[in-house]
Amino acid sequence: MTTIGELVEEIKTDTIKNKDLIVCLEAGNLRVVAMAMFKLIERNYCDSRIIDRLTQLGELLKDSKFIGPWQFGHAALATLSLLENEDAKIRFNEVFEGLSDNDKFLVDNFIKSEAYKV
Repeated sequence: MTTIGELVEEIKTDTIKNKDLIVCLEAGNLRVVAMAMFKLIERNYCDSRIIDRLTQLGELLKDSKFIGPWQFGHAALATLSLLENEDAKIRFNEVFEGLSDNDKFLVDNFIKSEAYKV
């Protein structure tokens, strides 16, 4: 069994298997989750478990500071939007419609800022 620390190293060295990215998305450490989200965008990898997990993470719109003005949920929803996957785009649109104007602005702003390209 691979540890989260080993998976983080695999993300950094770009040797992580796509199927292990979901393990990282489910980690309790939000830094690890963020690294996995950015790797998903980079690889454009998506499946139904990833869509479901990003949707869950998208609820973290308060008291879950990410970077700059963004909460963790803004980054998760932006990730859903950035994946070239029809199901991900459909889920993003469903969730996005229910957001406040401020949260919509912050998600759009995160996408436009390309803050995920670190």
